[in-house]
Amino acid sequence: MVDNAVERQMTKRKNEIDTKERNERAQTAKLAEQERAQNAALFNQRRAELTAMSKAFDTSYIAGRAWLANFVAEAFQTPDDAIARTLELKKNPAHKAADEVRRIGREKKDIALRLKQVEYILKTYHEYYPVLEQYHDDILNEDATLNLDDEDAESDRVSRYISQQEYDRLKPVERNQLALEKWKARPKSSVEIGRMFERYLGHLYETDGWTVSYFGANEGLEDMGRDLICIKGSVMHVVQAKYWAKHKTLHEKHIFQLYGTTVLLPLTRPDLKNIRVKPVFAATTKLSPTAEFAAKQLGVEVRSLDMSKDYPLIKCNVNGKSKIYHLPFDQQYDRVRIDPARGEVYVRTAQEAEKLGFRRAMRHTARAA
Repeated sequence: MVDNAVERQMTKRKNEIDTKERNERAQTAKLAEQERAQNAALFNQRRAELTAMSKAFDTSYIAGRAWLANFVAEAFQTPDDAIARTLELKKNPAHKAADEVRRIGREKKDIALRLKQVEYILKTYHEYYPVLEQYHDDILNEDATLNLDDEDAESDRVSRYISQQEYDRLKPVERNQLALEKWKARPKSSVEIGRMFERYLGHLYETDGWTVSYFGANEGLEDMGRDLICIKGSVMHVVQAKYWAKHKTLHEKHIFQLYGTTVLLPLTRPDLKNIRVKPVFAATTKLSPTAEFAAKQLGVEVRSLDMSKDYPLIKCNVNGKSKIYHLPFDQQYDRVRIDPARGEVYVRTAQEAEKLGFRRAMRHTARAA
């Protein structure tokens, strides 16, 4: 009796183990089949996506980018879908948690899609307006000065850099010089430094007898990549200036832009028929090998130079019978041309300018560039 009872117990236990193993094998097979089906569906989906991508880019570049943005966004959602499926297929399914994971996944996809679209928009802006790169480091800096125009053309900009007490106490020449010194000493944004580099190059050209138009400073984003237009005799230099950190590399797109805008200029200016127009790329950092090759093949002159921080900044301008000097923060500064043949010069101090017979006016006038 005892032996039979033990035998029955053992048989029952064995049957239970066998049943459990069969169920586990069946569950494993079911999961494997589901995984194969999912992989097959994923393969077909990816094949369809590649076909759609090719079709979208064949339609247009914009359509291709829109498709790619959506594809990247869906990639952010895929891991969440996988987690949700795992929650549903586990021994004790968690359907509510799976729904929540999918909801969060949809939100992440929407955010990723908008982010990628904005990224493509910004890339497009940079492709068409390479000058925007100089704003990159300052765009989120609250202290940076991105707009270099004057809101109040009647105000004396000297008052921006010295206190009211200093303004009232000092003689005009003294406060002008103090304002200049404080302007030079204060931190400057990348945009302002870039503008200073353009002015420095203009100073070098003017002291060498060239007539200089500070086209970039006066036209802003509409300068078409022409920072300076310099003329001497029958030669014109279209100059693009890049004041970049030494560790950065300038790429061929800048060379292509300068070459293109230089070729276009005489086509829109009949008066340049007998002028030899030459592109000049002036930079403080190195060019990539491809950019160097492009410049050589296209006839773009590349000048590598640093900016002197101590060159004379005050422009002494002769306008009719008036002799007026302009500080670098004055409204008309970038519209003033310096012609040594007319007795116009650059000087370092307000005292030096006034000693030469120049004065500074509240409302500034100058010969247009």
